Amino acid sequence: MPCMIKRWLRRRLDVRMSHLEPSLDDNDRERGTLVRKGAQVSLRSHVPANREAFQRWYADPEIAQLLRHDLEPLTLNQSRGYFDTFILPSSARGTCFAIHERRTKRLIGTTALTDRVSKRDGVSALFRIVIGEKDVWGQGYGTEATRLVADEAFDSMGLSEIRLEVFSHNARAISAYTRVGFEVTGEHVEWVPRRKRELRVIEMRLSRGAYLASRDGNSAGSAPKKTSERSREERKRRRDERERTRARRQTERTNPPQSVGSGKHPNGPRSTDRESEPDPD
Repeated sequence: MPCMIKRWLRRRLDVRMSHLEPSLDDNDRERGTLVRKGAQVSLRSHVPANREAFQRWYADPEIAQLLRHDLEPLTLNQSRGYFDTFILPSSARGTCFAIHERRTKRLIGTTALTDRVSKRDGVSALFRIVIGEKDVWGQGYGTEATRLVADEAFDSMGLSEIRLEVFSHNARAISAYTRVGFEVTGEHVEWVPRRKRELRVIEMRLSRGAYLASRDGNSAGSAPKKTSERSREERKRRRDERERTRARRQTERTNPPQSVGSGKHPNGPRSTDRESEPDPD
């Protein structure tokens, strides 16, 4: 009996793995387990080999200006401690993800959902993202990665809301968040003593209901919308054509034949109507 049970369990496991294998993209598991993939980027679990790139990103002063509330880069010891004590454990729990460029399979950033808060109307978490490889800035990778994290948050993690904070001077990030569907809910000011500078921090949120409605509408409703617009334009074109035909016949009945060749139709459509017609080209 135990042997039969073992064989049955082995067969069940083999069947399950055969279904999971294509989606897990097993050939790249050394880069981390695949969580989500889009057209340009994929989300994977972090692996210790990612530490070097992580340390390089957080030592960059330009990235620190967009990311850290004290605006200061991290030292190698600080970033190593952050990666080993927060990033790797959070990734193992499924709340932190490495961002890879799909074309080159290169690690280009990191993202996470932290600071979970349970409220009466559901659970929310704080969204964080860093695209550390600056040569891919401005190519839509951050926007797609944000959407993939939202998919994971609302489809798999049971969150009802994602919130974030972003510096007001980080216009590129604000634009990306807005494209995904985040809405501004407020702002506050933080003082940076070392720089003697105030930072305006924009607060944004994305609800599960609004995001799913937007996502489903974009995936299922874009083609019908274009079809509907084309139908309206076609109906308007046919209506205008009928009106022009009626006007021409009325002109022919009420004017002598020689007036047609002059190009003047005193009882036909007014010049303003004719000027408003679309160019046939």
